[in-house]
Amino acid sequence: MLVRFTKNPASAPADILHCVRPDGTTTQGPMPRQGILPHDAFHFVVESTLGWRDAFFGRLARGAAHDRLTALLHGEKIDRVKPAQALQSEALIACLQANQWGGASDPATFAETLIAACRRRGVPPPDIHAAELTAVRTALREFGAAWRPLNPGQSLERTF
Repeated sequence: MLVRFTKNPASAPADILHCVRPDGTTTQGPMPRQGILPHDAFHFVVESTLGWRDAFFGRLARGAAHDRLTALLHGEKIDRVKPAQALQSEALIACLQANQWGGASDPATFAETLIAACRRRGVPPPDIHAAELTAVRTALREFGAAWRPLNPGQSLERTF
């Protein structure tokens, strides 16, 4: 699936995510700005780096509409209908974003924070090894280095 991340002017409330599936169908929606990168960019980096196919982007690739999937994953009520891997992705992203805002935590603290974030979402924590977490952090830095210099109206395209 082709994934296009488009930067809007700073005055806009969000940036834009546009996905084109192999069958030609599309979905798009706003990407909330959260810290250095939009929230959906975190999803892309985490899920593509870890090979997760049953989280946000995997579900978009299989035909989910952006607005409905966002409502499902970010709605107030956590229930068992929500996909576990997608909720684990949300928890991991929350921890990674917290690290960007407040500085990186030591591995033990990060693990404790991830466990607590998963518990709040009603899912077990994902089994992520130190090397995988390092790969995710490196991929986030690389994506950010490509994203930050973009001017409004410019896009990054990636494949999921």
